[in-house]
Amino acid sequence: MKRTATTKRLVPYITSRKGEYGVLDSELTLDLDTFGRTRLAYHNETPDDRGPRGELWGRCAQTLDASGRPTGKPQWRLVHPTRQREAMSQLRCQIGFCPAETSGGYLFLAGAAEPHRPGEPVRTAQPPVCLAHARPSVEQCKHLREKGHVAFLARETTVWGVVGTRYRFTQSGLEPLPGQDDEPLPYEHPQLGWFLASQLVRELRDYDVVNLDDLVPAA
Repeated sequence: MKRTATTKRLVPYITSRKGEYGVLDSELTLDLDTFGRTRLAYHNETPDDRGPRGELWGRCAQTLDASGRPTGKPQWRLVHPTRQREAMSQLRCQIGFCPAETSGGYLFLAGAAEPHRPGEPVRTAQPPVCLAHARPSVEQCKHLREKGHVAFLARETTVWGVVGTRYRFTQSGLEPLPGQDDEPLPYEHPQLGWFLASQLVRELRDYDVVNLDDLVPAA
């Protein structure tokens, strides 16, 4: 089924909305972790600002309706860090934030051109999709629709690291390191404390590459 002008376009739960602004560099400072290592911090930091490995997460405002759902004009190319982290850590659907587990595992979608070697672990910052939202995800995403997709049904997946922005300390204060390309950073990386995380990355290990039509027959 092709999307027509009358088809209502889904807005993924993880998509940023107009008015949801991120952290300012002036909010950042430096402190020491429990091992005495220098790391990024917030001036008025709370426990919610850090992940399970001590990584600092980018703050971002949220525009929510009365039921707590995201509202406002979508910013299609931007991912909201808090909602992406919620969906990925809880393995919930990135479209509707509904349960994503199937009888065979969790379904993850990726572009056909993205690197993938059969049998090797797959790392992704895209949370899973439930079966109900799998086909609309492909039909309504221009990248997946025009350039093809790969569907992974994962029986085992673990949190691996983050995508983030590395900071450095200069004479004028903290500033992002130029020339970054959003490469996923493993939790074991020695410079993790200097990164401001924006997306959680999972590694898929025990998985099958599947045909979406076998899981969700076309209408």
